[in-house]
Amino acid sequence: MSNKSTSFELFRYQLLPIDRYLQGNLLTGVGSVDELVSRKNEFFSEAIGDTKSFSDRRHDTITKKLYQEDDFFLFRIAHNRSIHRETKDFRDEVIDNWPSILVALWNLPDKQYIAVQRRSTAFSSCDVVVKMILSALSAQLIQHHLRAIHEPLFEKKYFWSLLHEYEGKVKSVEFEIITPNMANISGSLSDDLKDFAKATNSTRNKLKIESDPEAPLHLEESNRTLQGLVDYSSEGGGNISLKIDGVKKTYHTSKTVKEIQLGDMEIQGNAEEVAAVIKDLLK
Repeated sequence: MSNKSTSFELFRYQLLPIDRYLQGNLLTGVGSVDELVSRKNEFFSEAIGDTKSFSDRRHDTITKKLYQEDDFFLFRIAHNRSIHRETKDFRDEVIDNWPSILVALWNLPDKQYIAVQRRSTAFSSCDVVVKMILSALSAQLIQHHLRAIHEPLFEKKYFWSLLHEYEGKVKSVEFEIITPNMANISGSLSDDLKDFAKATNSTRNKLKIESDPEAPLHLEESNRTLQGLVDYSSEGGGNISLKIDGVKKTYHTSKTVKEIQLGDMEIQGNAEEVAAVIKDLLK
């Protein structure tokens, strides 16, 4: 019996008003930005239901909705990756090829997950798939004055391990965070930072700390502000980049995407069973 497993990379999307200070009635009859925020998942679900294809200029795809129950969707997306080969009679032949992946999307206000099966023969990366999906939904979301912004989830222990490994050598750390719009993951951020991001009408915010060229940063895991930024970022709220003295490359937490694993037998089950397994792993 095969014990192979399939990896799904995890991403979180946040739905933000394009302009928090828009005056008057919004495009779809929503009377205020607060009401818009409270109904954002409803509008996102409508956009998913109305979108028949996630293709764009670079990706010719076929999408099949395998399962939907309230706020949870399971899709199979096939990508046109036709194969060119030379035959024994010296001809060039094109073989139709549509490798496919599974994509699960959980649209609960306190979830907002996208889980993408990693399969390089279908797509170059899982991030490409998320960008393609959200781009396909963009036009309808804009009609509701909403924008979907995504980031991968990552293991926060990766960030702390880098700090310990390069203790005394970290020259700069930059946090790029999405303006908080999910209370269940933003509680670790300071109220001042959250209020400032919303008051300034920002969607992405960059905070960079950098030491003097002759000294390293002093970064302690016990620092509550640092803890909060790392916790929020690791839950799909942003990306952290570190620059180490003497190391040319910049380390990015977005390169260490959190994953879930499904066994071959689980993948081969019916759509309802596969959806149930993924939901259980995401809880």
